Amino acid sequence: MSIDRREAIKRTALMMGGFVFAPSAMGVLKGCTATPGLEWTPVNFSQSQAHLISELTDVIIPSGDTPGARESGVPAFIEQMVFENYPSGDKEAFLEGLSEFHSLVHREYGINYAELSGEQKFEFAEAQNRSAIEDSHDSRPFFLTIKELTMLGYFTAEAGATGGLLRYEPIPGRYDGCVPLEEIGKAWL
Repeated sequence: MSIDRREAIKRTALMMGGFVFAPSAMGVLKGCTATPGLEWTPVNFSQSQAHLISELTDVIIPSGDTPGARESGVPAFIEQMVFENYPSGDKEAFLEGLSEFHSLVHREYGINYAELSGEQKFEFAEAQNRSAIEDSHDSRPFFLTIKELTMLGYFTAEAGATGGLLRYEPIPGRYDGCVPLEEIGKAWL
């Protein structure tokens, strides 16, 4: 039995027990994918919001041997997901979280996130991630949402799926159910 991409994502989401935020999963099922490219003109985000999202996604998945989140078109993907797939309450929560993130950076450093050094950006994002994990019992923290959207956008883009981080075979061969990871070297997509 052959399944298409949409059915595979549905089944994966079900196996994960709903760990993926529902609007994010629905957006991917509707066909939202990241379009590669550094140039992005925001439609719904302000220029400052778009710049912050670009910088933040670049810290979450930086470029190296493979294209990073920014080069893979993740910021535009996030805009599309938030404004086309999120219910109004979730969209408002995302925008409030983005504003609060900006305010936290300003309170701590007195400058915008983009003006921080690479190390400061990473340390601040890492602290926000730890805090979000600790506080995720009562509500969905902004940082977990932006991190999820970044990974979702990246790994549904061609660069993320085929760029060497995951093992990608468009037409896989035979199925071996129990293969030691050392033999294959990477996780399967």
